[in-house]
Amino acid sequence: MGLKPFQEKILQQLIQQENMLSELYEIFAVQFSSHEKFWKKLSLEEKRHSKLLEKLYTAATTEKISFDEGKIKAITLNAFLSRLGDIIKKAKNHEYTLSAALTCAVDYETSLIEKNIFTHFDSLNKKVKDTLKILQSETLNHVDQVRKARDQFKKATGPSQAF
Repeated sequence: MGLKPFQEKILQQLIQQENMLSELYEIFAVQFSSHEKFWKKLSLEEKRHSKLLEKLYTAATTEKISFDEGKIKAITLNAFLSRLGDIIKKAKNHEYTLSAALTCAVDYETSLIEKNIFTHFDSLNKKVKDTLKILQSETLNHVDQVRKARDQFKKATGPSQAF
């Protein structure tokens, strides 16, 4: 049956979102050099997610797996991407404190679109199913990593510095 044009658009937007998050985290890695390793790791993970989504997109276009977008809409993703673009511009202008950067990362990592993307693919192939489960688990772990880093920063700086 293949992908419908609007599903292709959604998948392309999701790939773009992962690439943009990778770019944002790379900017934060440079700006917050004391936390460079943390931000670079996140950036690399987002880049990897982008590559995996590209592979899933290709598999879906060749009907090896199916994609059901569920409640994800292109218009919603447009808003996410636009907001993310604004955040990247601000980050490039050094408008974020470490606390604000961590809060921003938590917001994006916990969004429904980010958190549940890999559950929208399906395949009868056990290897593909196992890969999707691993990706979903890794994404949820990503959320936990960012949240823990934010909470540690809050504890270290006290309530007056947290926000």
